[in-house]
Amino acid sequence: MTWTLSLGWNVFVPRALGPHGMGELTIATAVAGVLSVFASLGIGTLMVREIARDHARAPQLVGTALLTRALIVPPVLGAVGVYVLLGHWSTEQVVVLWLATTAMLLTFFIQPFQSAFQGIERMQYLAYSDIISKTVLSVVGIALVIIGFRVVGIMWLTVLTTVLALLLCAWWSRGKFSVDLTFDLRSIGVLVLAALPFWSMGLAHTVYTWIDSLMLSVMAPDVVVGWYAVPTKIFNTIGFSAILISTAMLPRFSAAVREGADALRSAVKPALELVLVLSLPITVGTALLAHQFIDAIYGRQFEPSIGVLQIMVFMLPAVSFSVLANQVLIANNRQLAWTKVTIAAAIINPLLNLILIPLFQSRTGNGAIGAAISLLATEVGMAVAGLYLLPPILDASSVSRLLRAVAATGGMALAVWMSTGMGALVAVAVGGIVFATLAIAFKLFTVEERAILRRITLRLFWNDSGRYSTTKYRGWDDISARPIGKFGR
Repeated sequence: MTWTLSLGWNVFVPRALGPHGMGELTIATAVAGVLSVFASLGIGTLMVREIARDHARAPQLVGTALLTRALIVPPVLGAVGVYVLLGHWSTEQVVVLWLATTAMLLTFFIQPFQSAFQGIERMQYLAYSDIISKTVLSVVGIALVIIGFRVVGIMWLTVLTTVLALLLCAWWSRGKFSVDLTFDLRSIGVLVLAALPFWSMGLAHTVYTWIDSLMLSVMAPDVVVGWYAVPTKIFNTIGFSAILISTAMLPRFSAAVREGADALRSAVKPALELVLVLSLPITVGTALLAHQFIDAIYGRQFEPSIGVLQIMVFMLPAVSFSVLANQVLIANNRQLAWTKVTIAAAIINPLLNLILIPLFQSRTGNGAIGAAISLLATEVGMAVAGLYLLPPILDASSVSRLLRAVAATGGMALAVWMSTGMGALVAVAVGGIVFATLAIAFKLFTVEERAILRRITLRLFWNDSGRYSTTKYRGWDDISARPIGKFGR
């Protein structure tokens, strides 16, 4: 549902704002994103792992995290003030930057609640928050740009939506865990020190994530940043499956570590295979239809984004693998290893950008292509490092499954290519049908995955007696009464 809502926002808002407006929005978001990781201290990921191991620690960890972040607010505001004074920004850009900072600070106080929900495996509250927030942002945001509001209006809506999400998370925590707000400097210090490995990893990752947009803003006009922003938004939308699966599975991975290497492998292997299998048809289909999609949705003003998207989408399998590898290493108390990989990426990527952005800006007028190539090269390198760092997870059966996925994707690609003349929607439908048919023929999905899908479908529409049911779906445990495999339901 959130994927659909994000897709709606990504379709309407960039077209209305144009490349210049999207450039302003991306620059403000990038600045707030970099500042947020400096101030977040990596506490959230540590909380998930510790609460997953001992639910009784939730009240103390949530309260300490909230107090720690309250102490960080004044320095963050001071840093933004200095940045505004030193920069040569328009009045509108300054307002957008302050609103982005406000939304980011409010998110600081949402994250401890969400980390606790994730740690106790009450994932529905993360889903509720995401659905409500994205519904408001998408529906109201689209309405705002249609009636003429620009970037400032979008950012005000973001701030108000973040306030709503914070209030809801506090309300949902009642009865699940209390919040111990006892001010204890020693507890704050212990929490910060324990989170430092996660903080350094998050710092490197965020710098790596946003450095290309920040470097583009310096080396190219705002409109080029806008051309880069649209493919980035699209990539984040199509890459939802790895984030969804990794978010749900981190507590399960953490619990499996205590049972030994075989238990961890049994938990990780199907999840890792699944995200790789899903990434292949999405990658190839998006690359083939990028031209039609961007022309139809965003118009000629975003035509330079086509090549950027076609380059960027090929990093989806590597990103999907890296996301799961990161979660496995965190669960296995080896987060420092991935921190080193991310730090290396945060160094290599800007160096590549220093060469490729000016090169493509001078030769093609589109430095965003250079930034996309730099990002693709860095992500592939990170995936190779992740494959080296992971314990033995994939085996011959995994290779066989991935080869069958490649074959099914190849058949889908041929069908999409042959049907592009009939329009993008027809090509998508044809590609989906062909891939699904080949996936069944090649037995691409496991018995457990097919059983889960059947039970989700049946439980959504039919009751246990086989009659049509209007009963609302009540969560993952309501899908199946018996375990599948050793760790999943």
